[in-house]
Amino acid sequence: MKAPTTYSEWVNLLNQFGDGNDSVLDQLNSGSFLIDAGTANRFYHKVEEVYKKRKQNWLDKFQKSFQLQSLKTEDDFEIALRNGKQNLIVLNHFINVKGLPEDLKKMLQKDLEDFITEIRTSLKKNNSKSSGSEKIQVLLNSFQLNTTSTEIKKESFNEIIAPTGRKILF
Repeated sequence: MKAPTTYSEWVNLLNQFGDGNDSVLDQLNSGSFLIDAGTANRFYHKVEEVYKKRKQNWLDKFQKSFQLQSLKTEDDFEIALRNGKQNLIVLNHFINVKGLPEDLKKMLQKDLEDFITEIRTSLKKNNSKSSGSEKIQVLLNSFQLNTTSTEIKKESFNEIIAPTGRKILF
């Protein structure tokens, strides 16, 4: 697969990612693009548009999971939160794509952190009306993304770096 280097190649891959194709993240991550005055505004707008679309898709799925599942126990609630958090990792990968400008990454990272805080606050507020269990409060407090993209990659592939400096993959 060819890494994107032009505006049109980036837009094509961004559109695919916006439509739910997570496999293009590797291409985006290996791509580079020299932003000039003619494309800077359009590029930033496109990246933000795709990010917002994926974030909204995540929110819709997350809300549906709470509506469709009957969360009878604390364990059911924990599973729903864990699944939601796992699905947010894709957004975290996206905002850490190497080819994106640093100021854009920082803006998206701040937005994602604020979004997660808002979701956590909303869940706490809704949950305090019902059971108020300590375990659920602990689960809600831990609902955050606190790993960087390199840590996520290592976790995803169960990669261990031996003392010799070699990587061991399982």
